[in-house]
Amino acid sequence: MDLFIINRYKGENIDDNFIERETQHLQRLKERIEERKKSHNTQKVSKVITLKEDLNKDADFNETPKNPLVNDKRDENNTEGDDQITLNKGNNTTTEKRNEFKVLGLNDFEQKSKVQRVLPHWLSHPFSISKNLQNLNSKVEDQVWLNNILKTTLLNEGITHLFPVQEKVIPFILNEHKLSYPLWPHDICVSAPTGSGKTLTFVLPIIQVLLNQIGHYIRALIVLPVQELAIQVAKVCKKFCTNTGLQVALLSGSTPFHQEQQNLMKYTESSGWVSEVDIIVCTAGRLVEHLQNTEGFSLNHLKFLVIDEADRIMDNIQNDWLYHMERHIRLGSNTTNKIPHLNWSSINDQKAFPHKLLFSATLSPDPELLEQWGLFQPKLFSATPVSIVEGENNSKTYVTPDELIEKYVVCGAEEKPLILFHLLVEKKWDKVLCFTNSAQSAHRLTVLLNEWGKHSQLKAVELSSALDRSSREKVLKKFTNSEVNVILSTDALARGIDIPECNYVISYDPPRNIKTYIHRVGRTGRAGKIGNAVTILLHNQLNMFKDMLNCNKKNEISQLLVSEESYSHLIQSYENAIHETKEIIHNEIKNKVQKSIELKRGTRKNTRKRKHNEENNI
Repeated sequence: MDLFIINRYKGENIDDNFIERETQHLQRLKERIEERKKSHNTQKVSKVITLKEDLNKDADFNETPKNPLVNDKRDENNTEGDDQITLNKGNNTTTEKRNEFKVLGLNDFEQKSKVQRVLPHWLSHPFSISKNLQNLNSKVEDQVWLNNILKTTLLNEGITHLFPVQEKVIPFILNEHKLSYPLWPHDICVSAPTGSGKTLTFVLPIIQVLLNQIGHYIRALIVLPVQELAIQVAKVCKKFCTNTGLQVALLSGSTPFHQEQQNLMKYTESSGWVSEVDIIVCTAGRLVEHLQNTEGFSLNHLKFLVIDEADRIMDNIQNDWLYHMERHIRLGSNTTNKIPHLNWSSINDQKAFPHKLLFSATLSPDPELLEQWGLFQPKLFSATPVSIVEGENNSKTYVTPDELIEKYVVCGAEEKPLILFHLLVEKKWDKVLCFTNSAQSAHRLTVLLNEWGKHSQLKAVELSSALDRSSREKVLKKFTNSEVNVILSTDALARGIDIPECNYVISYDPPRNIKTYIHRVGRTGRAGKIGNAVTILLHNQLNMFKDMLNCNKKNEISQLLVSEESYSHLIQSYENAIHETKEIIHNEIKNKVQKSIELKRGTRKNTRKRKHNEENNI
């Protein structure tokens, strides 16, 4: 307490003893400071509170105090100014030392250890599938497990060998349906490159299993994201259902709704509503419409549920079709979500859910996304190597066929049309599918190429979401018959569509993500044929493109070098074509505006006529 001694002013006559006492006070304070420093450095404790063992070894600290009333221990020889804080517990008096703690600083925290991702066993240990479609050893004639009717149809279609995904998956599905009741088949997920034969992988086992069963019920449902894919799969199903007695129906909006209802269900006096078809190929939105509005439509006897392009349907579940379908099946079979008592009666009465088959070239191995499908003890068939599947970046790892040659070109924005025209005309690339990121870009590029290639027999056609279904079919038919050299399309055509004899795929605009890239280049190099894919990039897009490929473990893509001398002579003709293209597009916009004005004027005249007639009648 020496610091808190108050010396009152006593006038000019100051006693010599007063000065001496002040000097003693200061001397005593200095001694106390030195003693505290020495005691603090030599003090030893049993426990040290630190965040790192190697830091601050020189500083030692005491344990946590048992009582918050703590102060320094004073020397026994202190004067009256030195105080001690004593804690009385009964008759005992104890003196505790003031404990000091280290302030937790930002630099003392250790970096958090990275949590290693652990996948379920069925995802981390898939059945591997070869992606090489050149060396095929599985002949159709040698497959004992395949029905003779299906063998004959395959041979008539020119299919003599099964692809690796068909050789692995089809026998597995057939064996699962040979299990005795009440054993249910394992649901499966198949991730294989585009053009590897996934459609026949689920069409053939469905037909073979349903051949042995008789009944007017819907027993197989194949769901696809878009109409074009549904039409394509329905054609394959109808082709292989010949001479089997099985009927296939397409529900995609390509035909009127009431006509689909008439072809789907039929009312009989003996059995009530019966199904006219065994297999339904549909889009998700159309399925919900029939579940809600078609009388007699029932999925209670459904044995197969196939979801093709499952990742796209997973990202955009139209009208929540999966919920409506499962609710329809649950209400029809009088089942509940309550778990019954485990006995033979409950097991025998439990009805098996449809066998779910998921297919996609870019199927995500994320368990949270796959959980919504409600898979029963699933199995995964993947063309991705097992070492990659077990790694950290397996959620974005996809494969392309071995027969596909992938390259990229780096240029400036003004050079992109010149390089494209050089590849199409001077390099004589035929059967080319060119992708852009918007329908407007596809239309402008189509007009430019047609004006630019008048004298070089270059014919380009636009194919985008702006066209209706019949117009798209005409374009694809002309492309197949070599009446068109180039199709300029948006990503609406990038997924699942089988374009025969497509030799080249050019990405005029780079893809936005790895999934889009995989589906774009997958339009060529299908069914074991050699294909070429080229991506045109600007200088500032190269690093982003490489990072996207590195995340997918694709480091083998090489650069296609195109010298300036090869397309410098095209600059003058390009400028002329650009001028003509601007005039054509300007006239198109002008005509559209004129038509819209005429339509508005027509509606106004009609309203005036109606009002005039009403007044005359009154």
